[in-house]
Amino acid sequence: MAVTTETGFEKKRGISRVEIREGYSQVHVRDLAEPVMDSRLGVLKVVKNEGVSLDFLKLTTDGLSFLIPKEATDRIDSCLRGAGYAFDLGRDRSIVLVHAVNIRDEEGLIARLVAIAIGSGAKLDHLGDMHDRLLIVAEAADARALADRLRGAFA
Repeated sequence: MAVTTETGFEKKRGISRVEIREGYSQVHVRDLAEPVMDSRLGVLKVVKNEGVSLDFLKLTTDGLSFLIPKEATDRIDSCLRGAGYAFDLGRDRSIVLVHAVNIRDEEGLIARLVAIAIGSGAKLDHLGDMHDRLLIVAEAADARALADRLRGAFA
């Protein structure tokens, strides 16, 4: 009698893994001149002209924020300062990614993850979600403990 094995094509529901991506700085440009949309485009042009790739772009009421590779931090600091922008720069940031199939469809899962993250005491800069993961930008010094706490809550 032949033995057959099935290949699973779908991942199981729930948290499948937690990972950390290191090596970022966060830039938060604020107090942009009106019209804000044009000013945002000016900031993005400055970053583009430096040849720096950005991640996690978020629009704020008076500006924008984004992550850059830590190697580009001093260059971006210098060019934004030179262009006269008001901004805050957070060095040594990491992204904690919580992978879960259909995370948005799992009732209360994102809320529970966010509650755990806040309760960890880690300084959180941003949260974002996709259909299959939650992304948390945090200080690098807090990222490992945060990831461990999230893993432990769903073990």
